[in-house]
Amino acid sequence: MIDLLHRRLADLEGADAALVLASGRAAIACTVLALLRPGDHVLSSAWLRPSTRAFFQQELAGLGVDVTYVNPSDVRAWRRDMRRSTRVLFVESPVIENGRVVDPKPLRTLGQELGVAIVVDASGASPAAATPLASGADVVVHDARVRLLSVPDAEAGVVCGTDAVIDEVRSKMHVWGAVPHASIAERLLNDLATLSLRVAHQSHVAHAVARAVAMAAPEGVTVHYTGLESHPDHHLAAESLRHQGPVLQLQCPSADAADRLAQRLIRHLAAQARPHGAEIRLAESPDTVRLHVGLDEASVLIADLADVLRDGVA
Repeated sequence: MIDLLHRRLADLEGADAALVLASGRAAIACTVLALLRPGDHVLSSAWLRPSTRAFFQQELAGLGVDVTYVNPSDVRAWRRDMRRSTRVLFVESPVIENGRVVDPKPLRTLGQELGVAIVVDASGASPAAATPLASGADVVVHDARVRLLSVPDAEAGVVCGTDAVIDEVRSKMHVWGAVPHASIAERLLNDLATLSLRVAHQSHVAHAVARAVAMAAPEGVTVHYTGLESHPDHHLAAESLRHQGPVLQLQCPSADAADRLAQRLIRHLAAQARPHGAEIRLAESPDTVRLHVGLDEASVLIADLADVLRDGVA
């Protein structure tokens, strides 16, 4: 069954091969370790999940690998910060923590010109929304909990790329004890069968909710969603993503206001007791609340948010 799962994942990404590992963190770690040697340099987007940044900062330095972080909105920074020892360009897009989208074109140009490997963490998109290999990436990684699994109650990571890269990653997986649990293959195969439907529905609902909340948001609350024209990456997201995703960000006037809003939303949604419904999380930015759309109906979720936001966020 695991071989069938690997083939299915590779086909979805348009890759030669794929590999399932114990977690998304393991997928990133084993991929980077497979591509780098002591003395090498990684040029990474500064927009990263905390777990990825922690691995880069805490582990790679001890292995003799330097990492430089680039503000990816400055497209010239990629070329400016390249070194002769740069072996990997790393990017997360869409960015789970802040909802931003990174332009792949500058990376593709550098990768083709200088022979540097481009690694994309596409957990926030899934193959239903984007296939980075078609845009010039060499390796794609996923944290399966983010989009691939229908319910994020298990851990698995995915790496897709060439046969040679996957062989190297597989070797690291065994050395570092990152072999996935035996039960995950059947679970992932079943959930991949509904992936496109889930992503399409969640994106449709999130877009409708974002529009409705943006029109009726109380003073001080700003809605960030790539499907809205007000989003700084709206046009880039429209070009690079087939679906805009299930997550919208509610930016509040302060961290305290965000915490209060999050707690009110959590209590309200919990009282509805809808299975596979929306979830509320605080973002890395302390003044922002992330709303993760589940299998909700748009009209029902809009009404829920209107009830909570009616009294403002003060």
